[in-house]
Amino acid sequence: MVWLAAVLVPLLANADRDMRFRLEVALLAHEAHQAAADHASVRLIARIQSDLGVLGFEARSYCAKASCRAGPIKARIETARKALARHAMPVVWQQMQALRRQFPVDLRGILPLRPRGRRWREGRFLYTHLCATCHAATGPGSPVPDLFVLAHRESPTDLVVEILAGVRGTRAIGYANPLSDHEVAGLADYLTAPRAMAAARTSPGRTAAHH
Repeated sequence: MVWLAAVLVPLLANADRDMRFRLEVALLAHEAHQAAADHASVRLIARIQSDLGVLGFEARSYCAKASCRAGPIKARIETARKALARHAMPVVWQQMQALRRQFPVDLRGILPLRPRGRRWREGRFLYTHLCATCHAATGPGSPVPDLFVLAHRESPTDLVVEILAGVRGTRAIGYANPLSDHEVAGLADYLTAPRAMAAARTSPGRTAAHH
């Protein structure tokens, strides 16, 4: 999904090594859970395979900086890779979920979400100017997802992780600057607002600024 405008700076190119590693773990756990819960598409399988390779690199770099042992992490990655080759997606998810519990992403500046108030209004502005160009034009058969539907299907944690990390293999590459934690939270607030607030999503500026 295309979360923000391509002119922003990719998070994974600039974030510190610790955050990059933890986001990769969280994103893979989320993808593996999707694949285990539903029919895994060829595209999703390919993305998980690619992400496992990236995670191995990030694990080596992370442990070199954090003075931890990369061996146990790499062992879980290898187990997941072999399970993926057998299409044993529950095993892939179990391995990534174990890593996610060991290396959680610190989202205290973003969660819990509050889909109302000033932060919600700031999120509406961000969606209007950074997301609506692509995502407001969704419909049957469209490869572009409806972010509001996705936001209500996913947990708040997974939603925020996807906003931060993006989805490899798509234009949704994830961004940090110039968005602060407060702004990321505002965008997530807006996407998860109750359906009763749907009328407030339509504003004069939205049509002109689709994303």
